[in-house]
Amino acid sequence: MKKSILSLSLLSLSFNLFAAEADNFTARTLDLADAAEEVNVLANNYLKKAIVDLNKAGGCNEEALYKELRKYFANHSKGELVKNILYRNAVAINNLPIKQSVYENWEKADGFLLGRKKAATSPLALSPLIKIGDEIVGVDKFEHMFGMGFTYFTKHYQKGKDIKDVLSYGIALEKTILGGNVFATGVFSYGDLSANFNGMRFWNHVLQKNDDILGSEHNLGPYVTCSASKWQINEKNPIDFKNYIDASMDESINCSKFAGTKAVGKFKASIKKRGFVDSNNQALCPVEPSRLQEMRQKYKPSGIEHLIINDEGLGKVSYFNEF
Repeated sequence: MKKSILSLSLLSLSFNLFAAEADNFTARTLDLADAAEEVNVLANNYLKKAIVDLNKAGGCNEEALYKELRKYFANHSKGELVKNILYRNAVAINNLPIKQSVYENWEKADGFLLGRKKAATSPLALSPLIKIGDEIVGVDKFEHMFGMGFTYFTKHYQKGKDIKDVLSYGIALEKTILGGNVFATGVFSYGDLSANFNGMRFWNHVLQKNDDILGSEHNLGPYVTCSASKWQINEKNPIDFKNYIDASMDESINCSKFAGTKAVGKFKASIKKRGFVDSNNQALCPVEPSRLQEMRQKYKPSGIEHLIINDEGLGKVSYFNEF
């Protein structure tokens, strides 16, 4: 009975969060237009709207600022930016059917949210793909940036928790309610972990009260300043998501792990079928090892690269010994 209650609890939480997965292997065969400019325009317009509304009340209350911004920068059920991307034809995205994806043979035992019959029409299953600059990622990466990224931001910058403890918290959620167990999608995504981390960077840049965790040379903010008890947009530093979305969020480079051994086999067979094989005709991931190494070097100064970069390739996630 206790196991059943726990299973239902995990499933319920997964439904209410952002457990969608992306197919970055099939993405490599698609001709997607770069949506960065359109997404950036939407984001900066929402930022301006938030500031106008906040200034009606006056004062520079930081708590009110973040609360207002989260009306626009949040997940698919709450955030206007992601809603615009997903549902309002605001930008070019690709809605890849599950049966045409690398998860074509997924069953409920591999990951319920991807394997159930209703997965084909569920926003919690396969994420649409979007191109930002040179990178094609799942729209779910924006949800991770704005959602878990904000959680990371509050824990590390506002509550002073150690960054490794904060990332370990995110890893624990990724192993449970955010994907990496059979009651969710069955996919433990390092790309999601990177999106969480880069979302923390995004939220820190809003007021830029602290140097970027990768070093001051990566400071992109502040996006907003306070003058004469009024919030002001910093026109010199507009939001540009090309500064956050990189190859570490591409799951054909920063490879995922899976909840079960059978799921690993299915995934490997699926990418082999699509021609992603090495010289020994084995499933190939990362597809571009040199780009994975670039990502490792990029995040190395923060001392957390091992918590968001997968050097081991495809495999079964360990729930107790990993990290």
